[in-house]
Amino acid sequence: MKKLILLLTIFICLAKMSQAQTVELTPFGGYVFAGTMNGDYGNIRFRDNAQYGGMLSFAISRVMDVDLLYNRSDTKGEISYLNAINNIKYEEVPLSINYMHVGFTKNFRVNPKVSPFVGFNLGACLMAPKDTYVDQWFFSVGVNAGAKIYFSKRVGLRLQAQGMIPVQGTAFSMFVGTGGASSGVSVYSTLFQFGFTGGLIFRLGKVQ
Repeated sequence: MKKLILLLTIFICLAKMSQAQTVELTPFGGYVFAGTMNGDYGNIRFRDNAQYGGMLSFAISRVMDVDLLYNRSDTKGEISYLNAINNIKYEEVPLSINYMHVGFTKNFRVNPKVSPFVGFNLGACLMAPKDTYVDQWFFSVGVNAGAKIYFSKRVGLRLQAQGMIPVQGTAFSMFVGTGGASSGVSVYSTLFQFGFTGGLIFRLGKVQ
């Protein structure tokens, strides 16, 4: 189900991109704060660290962009867990956290020089340990808000706050009773990665 939703989202985004006239290329860097992911038998605390990546934004109208995003942080995970005899064990594992997302940005053009925005994106998160542990993939979602400041028609600055959420699980429920029947789908995560980024915008194509 997750793969189907992701494929449908990518297909819709690619269809919208074909209509774009302006493309913004934004390499960025920033900082992400520490966060903790909880599990059944322990938890992992991810240290705060630098983050970096890039974004391609395709303008499908004056106020709406379709985005392709890659975000990476190289950090360490502090693992605490219960072993077979119920003793708490600690390990420290270097790893990279990689987000590969597609999404949408809604721009609020105050004037030709300043454009506040909000955005939503989704895709995949890869946690890649650099020791003997295996890679872990998660479905993930992200939100962001900030402002674009243009120095000229071709160059600008993108400043934003963002949050990334790897989804740890999903659940489906169904209930039948005297009051009728109901069902629902839920997702959950214990990790919310909050941070800030900034980067130069390079505008290509026809500027709207």
